[in-house]
Amino acid sequence: MEMGKYYGLQKKTIKDTEYRRDFFSSSMREKEELLSDECKTLLQNVEKEVSYFPIPESTVDKSLKTFYTDSWMMERKYKGTTGHEGTDIMASINERGIYPVVSMTDGTVTNLGWLEKGGYRIGITSESGTYYYYAHLDSYAGISEGEQVIAGELLGYMGDSGYGPEGTKGKFAVHLHVGIYSYKDGEEISVNPYYVLRSLENKKLKYAYF
Repeated sequence: MEMGKYYGLQKKTIKDTEYRRDFFSSSMREKEELLSDECKTLLQNVEKEVSYFPIPESTVDKSLKTFYTDSWMMERKYKGTTGHEGTDIMASINERGIYPVVSMTDGTVTNLGWLEKGGYRIGITSESGTYYYYAHLDSYAGISEGEQVIAGELLGYMGDSGYGPEGTKGKFAVHLHVGIYSYKDGEEISVNPYYVLRSLENKKLKYAYF
């Protein structure tokens, strides 16, 4: 039975649905050494790269909390039906432009600007090639595409932008959509960020915002 489990894990690639859904969970990390080289490499890269939760704690207003659930691949409807490829960090105070968003990792800003679904978004590519995606921002923090950022650096502010032409806001509650992607043979492959975020709960920076 144990050998069967081992060979089953060895056959998995990063495209495997179960691997993507359970990415970074405690059960996956416990059996890390049994994973295929490809699956193990992505897991270890993210483990080395992530340093901070993307929303700092407020030292001024303790009511400014955030919350999130595992919504991986839950149904989303906008110009068709798709699966949710990330985790939405919701704001306890539904007001755009209050909550700062920081980079979870070091990396290079490889995408910056408007996407119809993602609104004002930032994409940061780490040294390993892993892509960290932050969407629905209200504004940016004066960074530019091609710039190097460090973990904990301010990227912008949480908002409710997207689902329309540039500048569209207010189509949904204020939140930050976090996505994590790898690339294989030119194909973009998303993994579930939920367990990564859970692992960063005790790694929140403290900012004075209200």
